[in-house]
Amino acid sequence: AKKYYPDLNLLYYPPAEMAHRMVLAFDVILSTLPKPLFDSLFFIPSSLEQKELVNIWCPHGNSDKGHASYFMEGLSQEQYACVYGRKMVQFLKQKGAYNQLKKTFFLGNYRYQYFQKHRTFYQNLLPFKKTGPTLLYAPTWQDGENSSSFLFAHQALIHTVPKHWTLIIKPHPHLNCALESPKENVLVLKDFPPIYPLLEQVDAYLGDMSSIGYDFLTFRRPLFFYNPQNRSPETDPGLYLTRCGTLVDQKENIFKRIEKTDPTPFLKIQEQVYDEVFEKGSIGKVAFHRFCRSF
Repeated sequence: AKKYYPDLNLLYYPPAEMAHRMVLAFDVILSTLPKPLFDSLFFIPSSLEQKELVNIWCPHGNSDKGHASYFMEGLSQEQYACVYGRKMVQFLKQKGAYNQLKKTFFLGNYRYQYFQKHRTFYQNLLPFKKTGPTLLYAPTWQDGENSSSFLFAHQALIHTVPKHWTLIIKPHPHLNCALESPKENVLVLKDFPPIYPLLEQVDAYLGDMSSIGYDFLTFRRPLFFYNPQNRSPETDPGLYLTRCGTLVDQKENIFKRIEKTDPTPFLKIQEQVYDEVFEKGSIGKVAFHRFCRSF
């Protein structure tokens, strides 16, 4: 954490002591845990100390996963939440996990704002130097919706990458990927959490259902998508982001497709979807502190 986030104030608690010490130290906690899991973790120390923690649910990406499964329904007990923007609010409403919320805070694209603040730091941290056109392939994990394209796609991409291109493969951590970089112009990034320093350097994005695709809208550059389960982009809300780019067949040469595709027609819809996903403006520290203190 200290390596990748320069102004972080890091506290470490041993796992056996973590819950109790957090109850003693804090009143409000932001976490990605749904309330039932949060309560199971802190129930005993909270009872012992007769102190109730406030849990504010915070998203860790704006993925379209969850439309075809019961993930978001698990947030139906939340009382307080942070959201990126209007699209996430609509998703929560569709899943019956919004109307019970007492307070909501709109984050906007706060991770990009953090990157902009520390751009020089992250540019020096990047594990590669850009030398030509670069494709980022960022597959998601093989969840209950079978969303990942990694198993059928990565070898073909490595085999067909032209010498003048650089291919960066950033597998989801849950893929437990053992793949190493097999060519000089192929880089496998398994241990580089910051996403915006990477996205700023690439010319095109290739993915499936990963939230990184929404992050890449920030730069209004070409997006390409695999559709592992051949779901319908016209009727399936889980494929909403694909309207911002091009669906590709797993058998076609993606590099040739990129070079002959005109990205201009997608710019307007990319801007529209970006504004739906990320609330405009930047997060003010004063406003966020006021939100937390309001509890």
